[in-house]
Amino acid sequence: MRYFIVPVVCAVALASCSKGAQVDVKNGSVNDVAAAVTQSGVMTSGTMIEPGLWESKVTFKDVQMPDLPPGVADQMKKSMARHREQTNSNCVTPDEVKNPKKGFFTGIDKSCRYEHFTMGGGRIDIRMICNVEGSTQTTDMAGTYTPTTYSMDMASQSTGNHAGGMAMKMHVDARRVSECSAKDG
Repeated sequence: MRYFIVPVVCAVALASCSKGAQVDVKNGSVNDVAAAVTQSGVMTSGTMIEPGLWESKVTFKDVQMPDLPPGVADQMKKSMARHREQTNSNCVTPDEVKNPKKGFFTGIDKSCRYEHFTMGGGRIDIRMICNVEGSTQTTDMAGTYTPTTYSMDMASQSTGNHAGGMAMKMHVDARRVSECSAKDG
């Protein structure tokens, strides 16, 4: 799951579009989404976020692991309960705002397709389906963003080979909290 959620969450943290910039892709590859984001002007619209220190809080809402042995599932749930709310900080530099890394909006996993990827006007709505080694992972993300904040609900469900019907729901809130300091760099 980490391969799929992190790039999109980071994308929302670093992207803001003008009221006119829109991305709306149906049944698209990661390359289709990357091209649409570039063509939309989201990254070059002049309304990018201010560089600085961003703080994000991830709250795990629900985890289902029906095919794991009870002891293993219980241990995982206890670990997640201890880390139910996690706060992380990330320094976004001016260069990262101007020149995002390749795969920034789409990740690097080419086994994924977007059933839909819609972003614009402060809203984002995504359904991504990835097929890897006999497993299918469906990830839904929906939320809002501004140049200094974002809030997103995410749900992921895996089926098949190694997934065992795992499902997870989480919520992410992030905001720009200050300028970056030398220690944040």
